[in-house]
Amino acid sequence: MTRVRSDRSDAAFLLRDVLSKGGVVVVPTDTLYGLSTPLSSRKGLDRIVAIKRCGDDRRFLYLAADAEMVERYIEGWGCVSRGRLERVWPAPLTAVFRSGDRCPSWVGATIAFRVPRHALVKTTIDALGEPILSTSVNETGHPPLEDVDVIEQRFGALVDLIADEGRLAGGGPSTLVDFTGEKPVVLRAGGYDWEAAGKPSKRRSL
Repeated sequence: MTRVRSDRSDAAFLLRDVLSKGGVVVVPTDTLYGLSTPLSSRKGLDRIVAIKRCGDDRRFLYLAADAEMVERYIEGWGCVSRGRLERVWPAPLTAVFRSGDRCPSWVGATIAFRVPRHALVKTTIDALGEPILSTSVNETGHPPLEDVDVIEQRFGALVDLIADEGRLAGGGPSTLVDFTGEKPVVLRAGGYDWEAAGKPSKRRSL
C-alpha cells in the first residue's frame, strides 16, 4: 500500500495509474474519504464488497467528471434533461438512470451518478477516462471513518493507495433522485434540495 499527500502535483496521476489496473484506492471526497475503483473493474468491486462486508446485493454510486461522461453510460436522461443537471453539477445530488450498453452486467438495470466538486477526484476521473465507484470507508453497520491514520490502520493492507488529506470534517449524504420514471422521485433527502430547486422563484410585486 502507498500513501501520498493529496496536494502532491502528481497525486491524480498516481491514482490514475493504480485505478487503470483495476485497483482500489482511498480518496478524499467533498465530505468523507471514499473507497474507489473503476466502473469497469469487477475485481475492484469484489474487493470493496469484501472490505465493507456488505454482500453481493449492495448497490454503489459512481462519480463522473461531468455530464458528458455520464451520458456515455446511461440509456437516456429519463425525465430530466442533460442541460438541467449540467446547471446543477457539481453538487451533492446523486441521479439514478437506466443503465446503458457500456455498463458492465454487474451494475444492474439502473446506475446512480454524481459529479463531485473535489478537484483531485475530478482530475483523477478525467485522467482515467471512466467513472469510479465511490463508497464510504467503513464496514457495513459502522460509521464512516474520517481520520486517515485510522483508515490506514484498519484498511491499509486491503487497498493499493491512500490519498492523504488529513482529517476530514465529514458531512451529510447527497440527495438521491430517481429520474427513470415519468417524474423525478426523491429517494433520499440530503445536501441538495431538488424539490425547491424545481419550483419557480417568487417575485415580490411592486
